[in-house]
Amino acid sequence: MLSSESKERIQALYRECIKALDLKPRYGQRVMIAEIAKSLGAIHEDDKGQRDNDNGIAVVEAGTGTGKTLAYLLAALPMAIEKEKKLLISTATVALQEQILDKDLPNLKKTISLPFNFALAKGRGRYLCLLKLDKSLQHLSGLLSTVDLFEQTPEEQDRELYESLLQSYGSGKWDGDRDRLTDAIEDKQWSHLTATHRECSNRRCPHFQNCAFYKARNAMEDADVIVANHDLVLADLSLGGGAVLPAPEKTIYVFDEGHHLADKALNHFRLEIGVRAQRQWLQQLEKGIEQFVAASGIPHSIMHSLTEAPQNIRDILQSISLVWPLLMDMIGDQDRLRFESGKMPENLRQLLINIKGPLQPLLLCLDKLNDMLQKSLDPKEDGDFTRDVAEAWQAPMGIMFSRAEQLSEALSWLCAEEAEGALPVARWLSKTPFGDGWDIRLSASPIAVADQLRKNLWWRCYGAVVTSATLTALNSFNKLSWESGLPDWANYQRVMSPFDYQKLGELQPVSLASDPKSDQFQADIEDWLKNNTDLSRGTLVLFSSRAQLEATRDTFLHDWYDQLLCQGFLPKAEIVRRHKERIDNGEGSIIFGLASFAEGIDLPGEYVTHVVIVKIPFAVPDDPIQAAISEWMESRGRNPFMELTLPAASIRLVQACGRLIRTEEDRGRISILDKRLLSHRYGKLLLDSLPPFKRI
Repeated sequence: MLSSESKERIQALYRECIKALDLKPRYGQRVMIAEIAKSLGAIHEDDKGQRDNDNGIAVVEAGTGTGKTLAYLLAALPMAIEKEKKLLISTATVALQEQILDKDLPNLKKTISLPFNFALAKGRGRYLCLLKLDKSLQHLSGLLSTVDLFEQTPEEQDRELYESLLQSYGSGKWDGDRDRLTDAIEDKQWSHLTATHRECSNRRCPHFQNCAFYKARNAMEDADVIVANHDLVLADLSLGGGAVLPAPEKTIYVFDEGHHLADKALNHFRLEIGVRAQRQWLQQLEKGIEQFVAASGIPHSIMHSLTEAPQNIRDILQSISLVWPLLMDMIGDQDRLRFESGKMPENLRQLLINIKGPLQPLLLCLDKLNDMLQKSLDPKEDGDFTRDVAEAWQAPMGIMFSRAEQLSEALSWLCAEEAEGALPVARWLSKTPFGDGWDIRLSASPIAVADQLRKNLWWRCYGAVVTSATLTALNSFNKLSWESGLPDWANYQRVMSPFDYQKLGELQPVSLASDPKSDQFQADIEDWLKNNTDLSRGTLVLFSSRAQLEATRDTFLHDWYDQLLCQGFLPKAEIVRRHKERIDNGEGSIIFGLASFAEGIDLPGEYVTHVVIVKIPFAVPDDPIQAAISEWMESRGRNPFMELTLPAASIRLVQACGRLIRTEEDRGRISILDKRLLSHRYGKLLLDSLPPFKRI
């Protein structure tokens, strides 16, 4: 139960904020603060300071304009500091992360009497590795001849860039964070400058004291609030928790944009292997082992496994050579082939199982070799290799070991057979570009991650808040609960937006002559846009497919050349900048956008007075994971359209409508050009889940 002292402290902090920031108290914001504080205050601790009761998780859908960031900060931060836990705020988008870091937290720190520190957490791949930078420059100077086995060696034209980065980092002008570089750097260039966890030798690295990644991690130690993203949180949990971020048992999580968490987790657990890509790195590995043995010799303790490694590689390559023609025959002219019920043909499954045999001793060999090279870097230990050999080979062998681990894990998922009645694993083939040609990729993914999230997150965390403007689907939390594994005992709340939608906006379901399945639909939407778009105002037109966007653009480009901005033809940030500039100059501007413009874009006031949604944003029907979920539901007599497809479309439609009214002064209209809202029975369910705009 929330103590009276905690309650009074939170109320006092809220009053401080309202006064200092000159804000108007909002009923919904106060409700959200109270519900989060009540949930966290009900946590009971065991003698180790860990939660041991069914409390401490609040799920709050907060309508646009609630002020949810301030609400969860004021409710959770005092509780985290009091309980000596870390408050970890996780977002799905960079835009929200930057807003919290650059605006919300600095403003709060200046405003309230509760002192706190905050830090940003990112994955290792966003930070400079000084050892890799040093090796790249040595390559370019001819001082280092060891080949980089998995990436092309640094190119001469990048020498000036690498030297400037070294100077900038050494002088303290840059902190080694890729996202804080003044100029963008290409992925290919950056790949030579950052290390994976298998390449990194941690404290044994000669540059450890100056490491950008570990400096950032040290800053987290002193932080009360850590800002991260969903992907990093999920990656840390998959490593057991506490690998990069604080352990779940010592953390109160806030998942802002929480409706993305389950989808992010699905992508995180997906495993894939490209046949040609595997063949390429294994051939490089065989050459690499030959070079390594020639350069360093073979210690007695690893002699057997290292001498057997080339034959193991050849056996794997032999099996892969048999897989390729079989896959080509299966996929034919298709771009993708999904296996029904997740069951692969037995002949393919047996070929993949054959790879696992020689892969296992190879994996053990690389693991042992990687460990020996790591120890040889440590002057305090008696290593098997000279320091020069260890410095030259530890990173390439670390990459090899990581690739072998990925292959082994993917094969386990691909070859597994689920127990009767268990949730199936989605498995499919797809063609993907590779070099000058194409590859065939084998993919496997769970169709639901509720069990993983329940086990690794909800049961372990000290406390959690899940929030977003769109957590319910068709006015229910059922979809969120099923997909993300949130417990039934969590505190589920809906906080309505303070906006008077009836006065601020109009909703116009348009009944065109045709529906989206008709060949006439494209001509009908173009006619409607021609007659109903005010070229002097700010308009956002949202499409569900790139092909339709581009076809519509081709029609209007000549006549609307001075007003039209299209996603895919300019960077997103540049579209927003130009759009605002035109409106500020009293000109009209029209954005044609896809899904990423339907969420997270903030264009208040005159920037957008008309939102046009071309059709109901149903998911792409050929998505292999969604198709597998639908198949599984149908096999159990359930209705995937009503339980899965329609609720997901409802969330996306609410998000799209949320682009119109961003402040209490905004005015405008939403037009939805999909007659199914009026002609189909499910249309009423979708309309009833939207904000209560005035219907026209």
